[in-house]
Amino acid sequence: MSILTGLSYRVIFQLYSKDGARAVDVMEFEGGEIYLNEQERREDGAYENRHSGNLVGPFATSEAAEAFIVGTTWFNDGPT
Repeated sequence: MSILTGLSYRVIFQLYSKDGARAVDVMEFEGGEIYLNEQERREDGAYENRHSGNLVGPFATSEAAEAFIVGTTWFNDGPT
């Protein structure tokens, strides 16, 4: 069970790859923890969670989370 289970959060902002095939929610949980929810677009146009829905993080700030994800091959070039 995740330590985040049951905690409230808000999506601070969303990021999309240039081709729109990948999306990331930057999420802030109670207590200020920042995590990423990575998603990939399916053939039907809907987005599906990557990593079986597990979040990536924590990050110290939303800026650090953004810098991390936009620097990844996955976000820029597609699945690896």
